[in-house]
Amino acid sequence: MGFFDWLLGSGRALCAGNERRAEAVARVIDAVDPRLGLIGGAHERLCPAVSHALEYADRVAASLPPGVETTPQAWAQSPVLRAFFVRPADLASALSASTDLQDFLASPTGASLDRVCCVIAATRSEQTVLGPALDGEILRQDVEQKTVSFRHFRMFGFAATEEALRQRVADIVLEGLVLAALRENTARQQQGDRLAFAQRLLAGRLQLMEQSRAGLDALECGTYHGRDIERLRGQLDANAAELHRLEAAGTGLEATLAGVIRTLESADSVIHAEPLALYLDAMNVVVPPERADAAEVRLLEFSTATPGASRRVAFLATFPREAVAERKMDWSAGMLML
Repeated sequence: MGFFDWLLGSGRALCAGNERRAEAVARVIDAVDPRLGLIGGAHERLCPAVSHALEYADRVAASLPPGVETTPQAWAQSPVLRAFFVRPADLASALSASTDLQDFLASPTGASLDRVCCVIAATRSEQTVLGPALDGEILRQDVEQKTVSFRHFRMFGFAATEEALRQRVADIVLEGLVLAALRENTARQQQGDRLAFAQRLLAGRLQLMEQSRAGLDALECGTYHGRDIERLRGQLDANAAELHRLEAAGTGLEATLAGVIRTLESADSVIHAEPLALYLDAMNVVVPPERADAAEVRLLEFSTATPGASRRVAFLATFPREAVAERKMDWSAGMLML
């Protein structure tokens, strides 16, 4: 959408009559800063960016492969479950050990459900090992092979049906974009505060050095304070230029609104997600898809722009409530608390 489309009010047309978009715009404003609603035309300016973010969130939710029956009994028939969990017992343990899942089942929403749908995410690790492999009809030893393993499991987005879960995933993507906008806004404010403080500090040092130049020359033999003053002036000018650049980009609520729009318009780079297909044998060794023992493992791989965050993979799981062992009361810990 171009500048003139926005100027002529097509942002309002995008949201007019679309309850979901209008509600999403209101949610974004409330989450970032309710005062944004006081800016003239804020809803119209946000609507194209929110619409873009919603479309991207829907694509991410739709790109999740079909749900996998996630029970110990289904482990042997599911390439995904066999890849993620070494044994059926490991799958059962992962379900029962999830605090998020246990909390959901204990909540008013989850207490009445007989079946649960959720997303299971994990970190994918690859390792190159040496092992036997067939080269035509010849068995060769110490052949480099790439193995895949999964760890750091996390379950989220709990819902009663797969359709509701995909909608929940789309909502989570939008929430993640809003959080990214909040981080950017906070970082910008902190940078402005640091530059303003540095400007005052550098100006004070320069003033003191200029006033005390003769006395310092006498106290510190062999130094050249003229050169020191020139370097300090250069630092002051550079800091002032950076502060001016930051202020020129906007301050206050206008800068916050612009940052939110910029983040939502860059949704695919802030939260990047794409389908991933792995072909693995029974030992989780990566093999060509044409191999007779190759099992296709369909996942969604995603990452965020959060510093230090790693890429994760996920699949959509569905299972009966009885597949999750009930959380047991730790009486010893309870007695210690008393």
